Order: sequence, then structure tokens, then C-alpha cells
Amino acid sequence: MSHLLDFEQDGVAILPSSVSNADIETLRSEFSQLEFKAGARPFALTASVRRLIAPSGCFGQALAALGLGKHFPVRVLAFDKTPQSNWNLGWHQDRVIAVKARQDADGFSNWTVKNGRPHVEAPLETLNRLLSLRLHLDECGRSNGALRAICGSFRLGKLRDAEVRNLAATKPSVFCEAGIGEIVAMKALTVHASSPSEQPLHRRVLHVDYCDAGLPDGLEWALDP
Repeated sequence: MSHLLDFEQDGVAILPSSVSNADIETLRSEFSQLEFKAGARPFALTASVRRLIAPSGCFGQALAALGLGKHFPVRVLAFDKTPQSNWNLGWHQDRVIAVKARQDADGFSNWTVKNGRPHVEAPLETLNRLLSLRLHLDECGRSNGALRAICGSFRLGKLRDAEVRNLAATKPSVFCEAGIGEIVAMKALTVHASSPSEQPLHRRVLHVDYCDAGLPDGLEWALDP
């Protein structure tokens, strides 16, 4: 596993584990109650998740290690890849956020509803403040659908689909391989992708989006504090 990525320079980094085996097993049990289809499933703020995203939990410690202690969680998702749901995700940027209710606001566009919750593409100012932390509950190497990222791509701003494809075809990428309990940190506009797993194993990830500011014009983050 490579831990040499620099978050501020590369837009991605891999942080060492600071979570107990008991917490990993609790999360695995909670994951087993979800019905996974292609992509992510919303994950409830269970007592275990609240503990892990607290300042003393593994997510809070990861934020502190990155010098981002003022950021707060705005969305929690669960990912898994199984023989029944072994999906892939092409090269893209994370540009969509979840909000409590639809409210027209300058720069927010392409409204959709996912799992009963309004989602919208956010403007550059908001996306530049967003990052995700991805806690791995399983070994995740390149054969098990590890995240691939193009280092530094977040500096290019919001890219059109053709620009993303050209970037992926002309720039090198890195595999963000992570062990059990390790956290992959990624800036929202980092161009990334994920391939199907080559083996019938779980690839469970607890994904938490973070920001350090509220939303304008009456919009509110979907995640209740």
C-alpha cells in the first residue's frame, strides 16, 4: 500500500488505520442489512457512525491529520462490490451534493432525486470546499476495485465529459489501494474511476463527504447534525 500521496498536492491521500476491529465488525454487520445495487446506498447515522465521525473517532482523527478540523460531515454513503453487484464507474468528478429540499440558487443546476432526496450539481466555489473520506472495511487492492485517481486534477475546476475523457487518456493515474481500516481522502473535483472487482469478494467502504461551510440562498445540507 502506498502512503506517499500528498493531499494538498495530489488531491488524494491514504491515511493509516485508527479504527478498532470491533468497530469494523459492527460496520460490516450494519452493511449486511443494506440491499446493494449498482452504486452507493445512503447510510444512516447509527450510533457507531456517529462515534466514528466525532472528533475523537477515526474520521475526526483523519481530518485533524489533514489540517481540516473545521470540516463537518454533509453526506454518508455505503459502497460494496459483490458477485451480485460488481459495478464499475468511469472517469468523473464528484459534483453532485444532497440537500434537504429543492431551492433555486445561483450556480446550482441539474436537479435530480436519488433515494428520495434532492440532489444538485454544485458550483465551483462549493466543490472546492468539499472532500470525501472513505473508510475501507475490506482489503482493497487494484484487483478488488480500488479507486483510481489522476493526481492534481482537482486544480482544473469543473470539466466537461470530453475533457475528463481526454485527461484520462493522456495523464497517468494512481491506484488508491487501502487495507482494512485505512482511509482514502479525496478532494471532490479529483478525476477518478473504479473498476469491477476481479474476484468475488466484498469491497465495503463507508464514504463520508465533508465541507467547511453552509450553502447559500436557503439551501441546506441533507445530513442532519
